[in-house]
Amino acid sequence: MDHAQIINQLLCRGLRLEPGGTPPPDQGDDLVLRVEGRAVCPPTAGRFIADSPWSLEQGILCRDGEPLDVAVEVLPAPAFRAENDPSGVPLRKIARRYGADCLLATVGPTCLFWPSPNRCTFCLFGPERDAGRDLEEKTPAQVALAAARAKELDRVEHVLLMAGVVPPAGGEIKHLIECTKAIKEVTGLPVQTALLPPAFTKDLRRLAQAGVDGLDLSLTSFDPALLGRIAPAKAGLGLERYMEAWAESVRLLGAGQVTCVILAGLGEDRVQTLEGCHLLAEMGVIPLVTPARSCSEFELESPPDPEYLAGLYAEVATLMQAHGLSLAMAKAGAARAGAYTALGAWELEPLGLVVRPVRNHDELQAALALRHQVFVREQSIVPESDQDEQDQIALHLGAWQGGELAGVLRLLPEEDGQDLLRLGRLAVAADRRKQGVGSELLSKAKEQALRRGADRLTASVQMANVALFAGQGWREQGEVFTVHGWEHQEMTLELGRDLEATQ
Repeated sequence: MDHAQIINQLLCRGLRLEPGGTPPPDQGDDLVLRVEGRAVCPPTAGRFIADSPWSLEQGILCRDGEPLDVAVEVLPAPAFRAENDPSGVPLRKIARRYGADCLLATVGPTCLFWPSPNRCTFCLFGPERDAGRDLEEKTPAQVALAAARAKELDRVEHVLLMAGVVPPAGGEIKHLIECTKAIKEVTGLPVQTALLPPAFTKDLRRLAQAGVDGLDLSLTSFDPALLGRIAPAKAGLGLERYMEAWAESVRLLGAGQVTCVILAGLGEDRVQTLEGCHLLAEMGVIPLVTPARSCSEFELESPPDPEYLAGLYAEVATLMQAHGLSLAMAKAGAARAGAYTALGAWELEPLGLVVRPVRNHDELQAALALRHQVFVREQSIVPESDQDEQDQIALHLGAWQGGELAGVLRLLPEEDGQDLLRLGRLAVAADRRKQGVGSELLSKAKEQALRRGADRLTASVQMANVALFAGQGWREQGEVFTVHGWEHQEMTLELGRDLEATQ
């Protein structure tokens, strides 16, 4: 069994700690292992742990009692949690270790939703505060001190700050900003903040301006029925609010710096889950698929199925590769820690050519500049600019090679409805032609059209590109015509509605 499957099994089935073996982690922190160098925090408590085939005996990982020849290191309990701040408050009530090298702290008052029926079932801090193990009133200085001591004593390299909803609207932003600034000033560590999408996107800009390196805006599930049961407050916000926040956060911080945790193994709809992960990857958000585990508010009926999770990991890893994403891109937080998911063990080598929708203003301007170079300067099809009002409503696809924009096209709905899409403005940089850029752009355009339910794609194609289109199944329609002195051929690609082709 390879290390990816071992990590997957541990996270799903849990780990038995044998009497006389490694003691439970100190003061509430999860047990942290390194399996072949990768951090893993397996469940060690719950009614299903006794049936787990996995055990840790004198520091050796065993399956069904048989030792495995796999490198496993058990990290000691974090030293910083044994200290107090100058006023005598234990640092263990300020922050905790999250994985091997991340510090996790909740800031601000308890979430508005925690005492209500709309609470999130899998809230990390509501039960801790109810039990008095986590301090509700924390100053930025206390959080910064915990970060400094964790950095010095436990080699913590980044910080995850979490906040619930604090009235008035956006009240949690103040706490996140103050704590981020204090941590940066004292330690210089990168910081990710986790919160619900705020009512105003200007609050996301305030976080970015304060020095936040990453944002976690976790929907928890793309299955509406399940989400309504386990996180009613999130369900009530609606997907559109999340999408707006994800898009703005990527624009502010860049692709790979925004995460969305998706809990798996709760009986969710698999198709909806993968379609949601596709949406996230397309936007530049890391879809952090994570197996659910029992907690004080929710006991799983059965442990997540490792085979099911392995299938999800494989498909999500492919989506991430196709959109140029990796957990290693994250500067801070849940994705960089990677200890509660096996997704990182499934990641694939980066592609040489990545085709995806443009994600922000800068990428759109680069696409328009490439078109200008091809259609105005090189071909002189138009004298000044090929831009028009439709550029504001079009879906623009870009092809990147080695981080450089190599080609672009756009998709527009035809006047008679969304079932018919118009492809146009296909342009490839002169030094990137005959390298498959145009073909890959056309292939991804077809996928995008299928995902949007289109039946047909149409395009006016320069004669030099007719063979390229024909090679992907496009058919000529009508006679050749001239546009600005260049011969064109109308072409059509019949799609149908086979959405399975895009999964």
